[in-house]
Amino acid sequence: MKATVEKIENRRATLTVEVEPEAVARALDHAYRHLVRRVQIPGFRKGRAPRFLVERHLGKAALFEEALDHLLPEAYSRAVAETGIEPIDRPQLNIETFSEEQGLRFTAEVEVKPEVDLGDYRSLRVEVPVATVTEEDVQRELERWRELRATLEPAGEDAVAEKGMVAVLDLEGTLDGQPIPNGQAEDYAVELGAGRLLDGVEEQILGMRPGEEKEVPVTFPADHPEESLRGKTATFHIRLKELKRKVLPPLDDEFAQEVAGLSSLQELRAQVEKELTRIAEEQARADLRRQVVQKVVEGARLEVPETLVRRQVEDRINSLENRLRRQGDSLESYLQATNQTREQLAESLRPQAVEDVRTDLVLDAVAKAEGIEATDAEIEAELRSLAAAMGQPYQRVRQQFTRSGLVLDVAENIRRRKTIDWLVERATGQAAGTAAAGGEAAGGRPAQAAATEAAVAGAPAGPGRQGQEGPVAEGAQAPDAPEAPGASTGAAE
Repeated sequence: MKATVEKIENRRATLTVEVEPEAVARALDHAYRHLVRRVQIPGFRKGRAPRFLVERHLGKAALFEEALDHLLPEAYSRAVAETGIEPIDRPQLNIETFSEEQGLRFTAEVEVKPEVDLGDYRSLRVEVPVATVTEEDVQRELERWRELRATLEPAGEDAVAEKGMVAVLDLEGTLDGQPIPNGQAEDYAVELGAGRLLDGVEEQILGMRPGEEKEVPVTFPADHPEESLRGKTATFHIRLKELKRKVLPPLDDEFAQEVAGLSSLQELRAQVEKELTRIAEEQARADLRRQVVQKVVEGARLEVPETLVRRQVEDRINSLENRLRRQGDSLESYLQATNQTREQLAESLRPQAVEDVRTDLVLDAVAKAEGIEATDAEIEAELRSLAAAMGQPYQRVRQQFTRSGLVLDVAENIRRRKTIDWLVERATGQAAGTAAAGGEAAGGRPAQAAATEAAVAGAPAGPGRQGQEGPVAEGAQAPDAPEAPGASTGAAE
């Protein structure tokens, strides 16, 4: 096979590929052996008819089409590898010649990766951030644990609503005398001062006593999910039924035993400090990696292809749709609740997609310049780790990833991770260390330092989990998992 490449404008290259007649003959023979098993020729057992009868029965064009379907992808892939171009989209193919006598000649016009001017990335130097944990950090975490294990007790009929209390309310919202959809609630419990109510509502509740009722005007914000309420002023009838106070458990040895199975508060403090230090170090490493990559990207010059940006946006929308589906929701309801079209969602995702594509292209250029690749052993180790996490045999996972092409994504992720390691090591003058935040690449989110309990033996509850009588608090969202907002239009929203 012979392949030549001609660069033309707008990052499009044209490959001219010539395949010898012998390869065409082999492809036609392969096509015949494949097709003969699918047709029944009178007088012959299935799969035994000679080639000329198969051609007569199906038509010679069918045989050549089958051969081309087999030969063309293979020839194109070999031409790409031999010429060293890096396509980013499907090629536009033009068959010029295809016969047993003359062989196959075709052209393939395809968009290729842009050239990247990396600048002087080798001279980049950054300081290694120092991870520190103070006594105040430890105390703040212990206080958070106390909050999670708080109980509620009645504040009394003479109590006055103030921040920190939990108010139990009945709410009835009306607009122009008509009830607001989802604007009514009974026995709604909310912690005052937590920011769960619309602007102005909480201030009206402060100072009220149990049994008191009040009419409160509420102006809905311009970006409220319910379009019919945007900018409108409704009236909410509020009845304060009960006030409760949070009672925090004492921070003592008994608390240490209860939450972590430790014998003393001193041991608990040491354990919390150790875990906070680990989290801070992971955060520092993740910040360092992002800082290095950001500076390398800022020093590079390139044109970001629109093809890759569109693909990145679609991947993000598909990922969101899959997450919503797993939660029992749909993209349609999400778009309706956020009052946007698919096109508007795509446009909102575009800026980050551009930056992600730019970062990937720069990292790929660095890897190419420095000869950084994923080894077979590294790919195997990654696949074995994935197989263990999926609870499936390694060979099965390997076959699945190979057949679907996902093994190439695995290799690419390893190469980019190694490239970041190399950049960090060079920029800091020291070993890059383990990949921060579980080996996330630049642009990924670091592990959240929300739950030190997970590392403490016997810790019963993580952040955002409450006992049945615990205070009302907003749950923490997982990184990179945008939740579909609820459709409620009540004052609690």
